[in-house]
Amino acid sequence: MEIRRAQENDIPGIAALERECFSDPWSEKSLKETSGTMMLVATDNECITGYIITRCVAGEAELFRICVKGEARRKGTGQMLLESGIEAAKTEGAGRLFLEVRSKNAPARGLYIKAGFKETGLRRGYYTDPQDDAVIMMMEFETGRRTDA
Repeated sequence: MEIRRAQENDIPGIAALERECFSDPWSEKSLKETSGTMMLVATDNECITGYIITRCVAGEAELFRICVKGEARRKGTGQMLLESGIEAAKTEGAGRLFLEVRSKNAPARGLYIKAGFKETGLRRGYYTDPQDDAVIMMMEFETGRRTDA
């Protein structure tokens, strides 16, 4: 498996995974127009098995999407993508990384907690189709800056 920056010709494969994995998939057009984001893909024999989309602004990063193809789950792909996304955020100068995850998505929450994220809030009724709350999670990086002042 290889993790690399996504290229424009990866967009159709990413969009196909969006449709497979999310009830609110992003379109190819939306994926192409997502300016300022970093997209990384996991490939196995040149086939996209997963991706992560993050953005860093003003010293903070947000994880927008992480997705792993059904048959590639529970093989370390998600963890490798997450670790690569975290490293990319650090490289971009982020001091912390935020994300939102469905409260009922136990596998994703477990992955994030294992990586070092902490639950910091809840947005009730945030998701629709199906209805669910969003758990806000955050990871702080060691940058020498104090963020609790």
